[in-house]
Amino acid sequence: MLRLTLLRSAKSPDPQADMGRHHFRYALYPHAGDWKTALTERRGYEFNYPMTALAAAAHPGPLPASHSFAALDASNVVLTAVKKAEDSNALIFRAYEWAGKDGTVDIHVPHGATGATLTNLQETPEGAALPITGDVVKAPVHPYEIVTVRVDYPAADH
Repeated sequence: MLRLTLLRSAKSPDPQADMGRHHFRYALYPHAGDWKTALTERRGYEFNYPMTALAAAAHPGPLPASHSFAALDASNVVLTAVKKAEDSNALIFRAYEWAGKDGTVDIHVPHGATGATLTNLQETPEGAALPITGDVVKAPVHPYEIVTVRVDYPAADH
């Protein structure tokens, strides 16, 4: 027997909370070994947040036909956001470690980075500069930690 709870909705303090039609997707993920070895957390994230494709007409530009703006090399770390920094010409990369492991993650970033540092969730720098080699930033990760890295770029010319 398999049971699945899809929604728990309390009637207090809001008796109308979560009322109405809901749509759910679920999947079964059979695997060998334990959930960490099977990368279950990563597979769940991929299922819940699938990549979407956007068709664009061919146009000239500086990028090649295939290009990645960001990538991580650690299977136990999931990239959850890439955004422009609120107060500078930097990019913010946010990720989390899900398997309970200490280590280092290589973050492959867009070309031209001039510096990188760990920040808190409000993008305030914390700690020393992170090493950058080419287009790869090395950042420490700790068990179950949310990691936020600010990668600086030269000011845009206007």
